[in-house]
Amino acid sequence: MYIGLVKVGVPEERIAVQIDQLERHYLVGREIEIQYFLQQLTVGGQQGRMLNLYGTGGVGKSYLIDEFRRLTVNLGAIFLLMDSRGFSHTPQDFCNQLLRMLGYPKEKLHQIADPQALLELCHDILRAKSMKQKLVLALDTFEGMVDMEIWLREAFLPRLHPDILILIAGRFPLQGLWLSSPAWRHWIHRMPIGDLDYSSVKQYLERSDISQESMIKQIWMKTRGHPLTLSLIVSTTMVQNIQSLALVDGTEVFKHIVSIWLTEVPNEDLRELVETVAVLRHFNQEFLSYVLDRQVKTDLFQRLVGLSFIRRVERGWILHDLMRDAIAYELRLRQPEHYDLLSKRCIMFYYNKMIKLPKTKAITWEGVEWYYYTGDHVVRHFSFQKSTPYVMETLNPSNWAEAEQYLDNRHINPKEVCFPFQNPDTGERLEYRISKEESLYSVKHIHLQELYELDPGIVKLMRDQQGAICGMTAIIPIHIGTLDYLQTHPLSSAYFQSLSDHKLKELRVPKEHNAGYFVRTIDVADLEDVAIRTTAGLTFISLLTSSDYVVAAPPDIPFLKDFHLSLGCEQAKNVAHYEYDINAPAPYYVLDTRSGKLQSYLNKMIASFGLVDHSKQSDDGMQMLSEREKEVVVLLVKGYTNQEIAADMHITEVTVKKHLTAAFRKLNVKSRMQLVNSYLKKT
Repeated sequence: MYIGLVKVGVPEERIAVQIDQLERHYLVGREIEIQYFLQQLTVGGQQGRMLNLYGTGGVGKSYLIDEFRRLTVNLGAIFLLMDSRGFSHTPQDFCNQLLRMLGYPKEKLHQIADPQALLELCHDILRAKSMKQKLVLALDTFEGMVDMEIWLREAFLPRLHPDILILIAGRFPLQGLWLSSPAWRHWIHRMPIGDLDYSSVKQYLERSDISQESMIKQIWMKTRGHPLTLSLIVSTTMVQNIQSLALVDGTEVFKHIVSIWLTEVPNEDLRELVETVAVLRHFNQEFLSYVLDRQVKTDLFQRLVGLSFIRRVERGWILHDLMRDAIAYELRLRQPEHYDLLSKRCIMFYYNKMIKLPKTKAITWEGVEWYYYTGDHVVRHFSFQKSTPYVMETLNPSNWAEAEQYLDNRHINPKEVCFPFQNPDTGERLEYRISKEESLYSVKHIHLQELYELDPGIVKLMRDQQGAICGMTAIIPIHIGTLDYLQTHPLSSAYFQSLSDHKLKELRVPKEHNAGYFVRTIDVADLEDVAIRTTAGLTFISLLTSSDYVVAAPPDIPFLKDFHLSLGCEQAKNVAHYEYDINAPAPYYVLDTRSGKLQSYLNKMIASFGLVDHSKQSDDGMQMLSEREKEVVVLLVKGYTNQEIAADMHITEVTVKKHLTAAFRKLNVKSRMQLVNSYLKKT
């Protein structure tokens, strides 16, 4: 409890002043909240006089309240702080505590036994104080006062003088009658406190004498801007006096953070749900019930999503990134088989979603979630580390100069890139390096005017939060208007010239019906930046989910190879190009799910996890066909002759007949027409 009057001169209080000065020095990223508080304290008004400060554990509420106290004192006002942990939760004890803080004599206080008399005395003294000087009344850890909430709302707060500025702080926003009443809504100003952004984290670290750019980015990745985690990681770094964060073991730090959060979850059933959603990316009641293989009751689910570290998003709810990582890591160590089972249930949930979608409906949302669960640590590291990626905008005359400047800067300032990361499944620390020369490969064949004339929608620009261009993509739709270009220009020509006439014919569709996409480049200025990297990764993943035919020609760099293969792309056989380096062949990666191949692709992906679709096992022989036999049947269904099939697959007609004979036998059919009908029924 604090009444906000500091007497300078006593040694102990001089130390307190120095502590205040240091805490103010390290307070970053709360300028908007501070400005509003000062405006209400100095100018006032008839609206928003009750500040509702809320945020999850360790997000910095107490530090901000301390700053509000300092500002109040500096303006010669009174700051009264009532923490729910400092008194018994009865109206009488509340009033007693408040009167003691106001300096009411103890001997007189003991003589008052009537609760109503205590309440009236509180109001009288507060009113008298507020008439002489400005006064702030702060109620902290408000979630601990739930048993007093009705009394505070109906008896105590309404009778306060309107000039008193009220601050209610806790993990949760005021709900229920606080919001349903127009009168209370008029007085309440919501002040949510979230994690710090990158610039605030950088500012904090620089004030802590950590200025090395690579180390700042590592700490940003580890802490995700969570203030308490940031403070503990920095103190660990300082104590160990080391220059590389890779040597800092954050395990104990994260255990401490999780223990703070889990004080909200004393119930074992609720804690099990928290552990489960730590394995999930987005969740809702249906998904959670499927993963646990039992129905989650609505009242328990409502308690789960009411926790302060769980946030509502467009398609459900998400767990705080830091908590998800920490709890998932601990669950993986403690119950590896259970963790593996939950992960596989997630995969099968989205597998079933994707196979049941109508063929006319895009699978973008389900596909992105699918890749989160089927992708390995490389995919997650490069596509799913930040919840909100940057926006993309199409190249146009108004941003043309910025696009040209971006390309100029990329050519003028090549830099070697090194980004370390950890495999969460094994704990192994990995590192990818890209040389200065390799970093320029992705902009080597980008000519804005040429691509713009081919199709104005090909080139898109990535903007960061400050509005600067930080990345560029060039993705060419495949149709009759672009196919000749793709066959004759760098990066794409080797692949498209290798295709048979029949395959090219399939791609020569009208402009309004794309046959697929060729990824010429997805380039970023700084691969070490998490948000930029996430945007780039999700751009490619979104393309895979919105099209059934994607060809990519990335530089032959280890992490790009691992990334594409983990997503289920196949390296094109018998074709490569030398457009990046005349001495080093670069591969093409293809994902082709056209003509019924989506099912085979999905089955291949789940098979890599040891999973099978049991509902398809009685498939009357279709599963018995080899991959080559399936390819022959697919072409047969399209109306190809044996000669055309042989040319398309680069095999002899004799081999085609052998594959067809085997398919006849396995599917128990006697003619080509029966084979076609049998295949169509099963797909």
